[in-house]
Amino acid sequence: MRLQVFFIILFPLFSLLAQSTNLNSFGDTPWGESFKSVRDKFESLARNPNTRENVTILNEVKNKLLVIKRNNVIYIYRFYKEPKEVTEVKVSKDPEKKQDHKSVSGLFSVGVVFSPVESKRAKDTLLQKYGNPSREYLVDNLFGILKEEETIKKEKKPEEENEPEEVELDKKDSIAKIPAAYIWNLTNETEGKVDGGYIIQWNEPYQKKLYTKRMDYFSAELSKIINLDYKEYFSNRESKIIFDLLTTPPSLQVEKDSQPSKN
Repeated sequence: MRLQVFFIILFPLFSLLAQSTNLNSFGDTPWGESFKSVRDKFESLARNPNTRENVTILNEVKNKLLVIKRNNVIYIYRFYKEPKEVTEVKVSKDPEKKQDHKSVSGLFSVGVVFSPVESKRAKDTLLQKYGNPSREYLVDNLFGILKEEETIKKEKKPEEENEPEEVELDKKDSIAKIPAAYIWNLTNETEGKVDGGYIIQWNEPYQKKLYTKRMDYFSAELSKIINLDYKEYFSNRESKIIFDLLTTPPSLQVEKDSQPSKN
């Protein structure tokens, strides 16, 4: 029954991702898709009287966020809009490549929230599709998470001919480290262009077991762009502050009592 519930919960998610093994998109929505385009698609789907899906737009922030409830799974679509300061820096470096600031935006990440399932089951489902995770984010086991049940073999004695060859032993000792997250790096870089993306499966402790109720998907190309843009943005902002300090030094107000007396 628990396995059936697991597939009922995650089937909508993996059916969306069936055509995106390279992670250049989330389902049929490519990375970089505009906020308006994604919103219009879900609004049309929600209003379609012939659809079997239950789609609701729960929240939205223009060019930033779109929260969709689809068949009891919540999808958080995140959009990037290039900061004005970054545009100014790019234009100052290369005036010939002046861009329309309003047009620089697109889908770069999707968060998926669903009812908790055992972490191992969620990991195994991703493993079948994408292979082993690239890395694990380990933390100290402060929650008493137990080792998984292990099946060991024991030697059979003549009088134990009818006993099974394997017995299950529940190991009560806890482990030192637990995976707070599994991370899949599904990227390729050719001629300076990055394809693919990343998956993060988050794990949470409950009753000495690990469960998953959230996954995050990221575009590799847009993640790289955002990282570079914000380096430019903070560098530009700090440079302006330093320039202002050097060109217009502040004049400190001297209190009358502290002024030196004239002899």
